[in-house]
Amino acid sequence: MTVETFLAPRSRILTDGTLIEFYEWETSARTHVLRDIACRHSTYAKSGRYHGAPYEGGGAKLIQLARDPQGWRIAAITWEDD
Repeated sequence: MTVETFLAPRSRILTDGTLIEFYEWETSARTHVLRDIACRHSTYAKSGRYHGAPYEGGGAKLIQLARDPQGWRIAAITWEDD
């Protein structure tokens, strides 16, 4: 999957009124840093209105980061919705 094919359907539902009042927030997290690499493990909750109906959920994320001279960069993100 390319970045564009990943973003297209999400961009559409966030701009055409399909999903409104959408919020996502971390509910817990821990970050491990080893020199210029880091890994953040977190759980999250989310809510909004999907096709006019209340929408809620949550899940877990794993974010891998690498530090270069300009700062921290996201190398990979993996998540699983509950």
